[in-house]
Order: sequence, then C-alpha cells, then structure tokens
Amino acid sequence: MKTMSLLRWSLVALVSTVAVTGLAANLPNVRIEFDNPKFFTDIRIHDFDEFRSADIFAREMTKALSPVVAKAAPGYTLVLHFTDIDLGGRYEPWKPQHSQIRYNRQWLPLRMTFKYTLIDSRGRTISQGSKSLSDTLFLGWSVGGSYWENWDYLYFEKRALVRWVGQNIRAPYPGGEYSKG
Repeated sequence: MKTMSLLRWSLVALVSTVAVTGLAANLPNVRIEFDNPKFFTDIRIHDFDEFRSADIFAREMTKALSPVVAKAAPGYTLVLHFTDIDLGGRYEPWKPQHSQIRYNRQWLPLRMTFKYTLIDSRGRTISQGSKSLSDTLFLGWSVGGSYWENWDYLYFEKRALVRWVGQNIRAPYPGGEYSKG
C-alpha cells in the first residue's frame, strides 16, 4: 500500500514538473503593450475597432518577432509599449465595394512610436529606450516569400519591426556589457 502511495505521489510530482516546464517553454519572449489605442493615429485593421485591431496587431507582431528575439537574445523577453501607431497607407471607404482595402501610397508611410525594454529571466532590465520608427520607403520592399505573405495585411509593419529588432536588440556580452539599440 505504501509503495502504491509513493508511486502515485512520484507520478504526480513528475507530471507537475513536466507541465510547469512545458508552460515555461511556451512563455512568449515578446510582449506587446499599448497606451490607449483609441487615440492612435491609424491602427484600424479592416472594419474592426481600435481595441480589436490592437489585439490583432499584438498577436501578429508577437508571432513575427519571437523567432528574431529568440535568436538575438535567447532567454530574454522584449517588451514593446506602443504609444502611437500609424499603419502604412489608408482605407478609402468612399470607394464602392472597397471599404476593407488599405491603399498603400508612398506619401502615407508607416510610423510606430514605442518604448522598449529587454528583460532577463530574473526580471531585471537589461536595456531600454524609446524609438520613433518611420519608413517612407516601405513600398520599395518587395513582398516575396510564400503565397500567404503576399496577403499579409501587416506585412510592412512586421518587416519594419523585425528589421529594427534584428539590428538593435542583443543579449548582454559575456563581459557584462549590455548593448543598447
């Protein structure tokens, strides 16, 4: 009887450890936060309101940035706190049957203003700062890759942030010096 009880508790401990380890492995290494999206210049995606659009933006950017952060700063978390977003192009709802089409024009560049913080696994701030990211040449980027990338409504914004993270976010050097973007 005692052997069965010991075996049961060992099994419970093992399953709990595996579950906690699995959850820790799935924690995102990118966290997207916003000031009030209602006051952003232009964050609306399709016919969604600003808050639903912000949720979509956060989910899509987290998915796009996670592999880049994992490579540049393994074991660290990047927090991006957006204070304003102006997606590239504009909707032109006065055009019949085109209310959900974003027309990208060179004179309507994407702009994103945010604060960033790189945090280690203990919750310590490694680097931080603020950035106003703008790309007036965003239409010069060719949309290559898979079929789905060609229909990605946040393609240019993802590309700008992936590029910025790749150039500016780094884990600490072994000597203890930290890089700051």
